[in-house]
Amino acid sequence: MNKTPRIILKREKDVGWLQINNPPENYLEQPDFIEIAELKNFIETGIKALVIEGTGRHFSAGADLENLKEQIKDKKAFQDHLMKGNNVLNYIDELEIPVIAAISGVCFGAGLEIALACDIRVCDENALFAFPEVNHFVFPGLGGAKRLAELTGVSAAIEIVLLGDMINAEKALELKIVDALVKKNEAKGYAVDLVEKITDNRPLKVIHAVMRSVNNSKSMSVDEYIKNDTEMFTELALESMIKNKD
Repeated sequence: MNKTPRIILKREKDVGWLQINNPPENYLEQPDFIEIAELKNFIETGIKALVIEGTGRHFSAGADLENLKEQIKDKKAFQDHLMKGNNVLNYIDELEIPVIAAISGVCFGAGLEIALACDIRVCDENALFAFPEVNHFVFPGLGGAKRLAELTGVSAAIEIVLLGDMINAEKALELKIVDALVKKNEAKGYAVDLVEKITDNRPLKVIHAVMRSVNNSKSMSVDEYIKNDTEMFTELALESMIKNKD
């Protein structure tokens, strides 16, 4: 019997979908929930945006603790999985297409870390967020504390991670953990509408340039950033003028 895939990749027109498929809670069986090569091949089919969601009621409740207890017994193998998981989220974080998390229900632990690696997060009014790892005497292992602090500020991030308490959708919006809050069961529809608005009639090369510029702003010095933006703008402008001339 074939095992149900825990991650589903599908394409609808120019939009790619990554679905966490382990209902009802959509637990992640291991930190490296998808192979980078598989995701890379999917992205390179020419999609203009990626939406990440959970199947059913919930985005993801995070790691499967029973699996985690077994995996940690082999320290070296587990560290390899954890490093690969970090690499997956870094890859998503640096993609040159917009990545939107459509969040319903619970978004805990590693599930929240996946959402934080996205460019835009939209949630239903019933969504709940938490980093409960501290209750098991660990902390977010996929870069979640760093990405959280970049959104909420350091003091709020420390409080959220060390308390381990649940945060409702309104508080998540106030803390800038999410960018939009919609009515129950409307997160997916909002994400679809947003993707259409920001990618429709936009050449993939332009989308790549915009995302590269935003990503460069996070890591480059001002001089490096200006140099790269100038080169990209000039190349696009020349192509545009030649196209319009023809």
